Amino acid sequence: MKNSRHLTGPRLIAAVFLATLSAVDADDNALRKQLLGTWEGAVVSDERTGARRATIESLTITMDDISATDGDGRDLGKGTYVLGEEGGFLTIDATGIAGPAMGQTMLGIWKVEGETLRWCSGNNGHARPGEFITRGSGPYLMILTRKKN
Repeated sequence: MKNSRHLTGPRLIAAVFLATLSAVDADDNALRKQLLGTWEGAVVSDERTGARRATIESLTITMDDISATDGDGRDLGKGTYVLGEEGGFLTIDATGIAGPAMGQTMLGIWKVEGETLRWCSGNNGHARPGEFITRGSGPYLMILTRKKN
């Protein structure tokens, strides 16, 4: 008589698959939690001098989406995002679902140090940046500080 407590064949494969998904979900949730909140700052043209190309009044990140306004209070739209890791960087792929970037996907890299978020993003259709830097027509480096409640 077989012991029903042992997993074999398809049941073992399914259990391993579900355990892997749970670990991936836990990792993704841990990364998302680092980004949660409302941030303010700028797209910088030179990180050393802090020279600004554009002001970001508010960039709000929830577990599911991102929304932003510029320095003049204009709505920059809303998007969803996918996190990952590639080439030693944490990655973020943001896809616009409303506003000027609707339907566009921007590949980026990010890191949080204390209350500062550095997010470097390429334009729609361009490769993921390989460093945190702004160049002429992209990529663009955003340096943001988490707003206090």
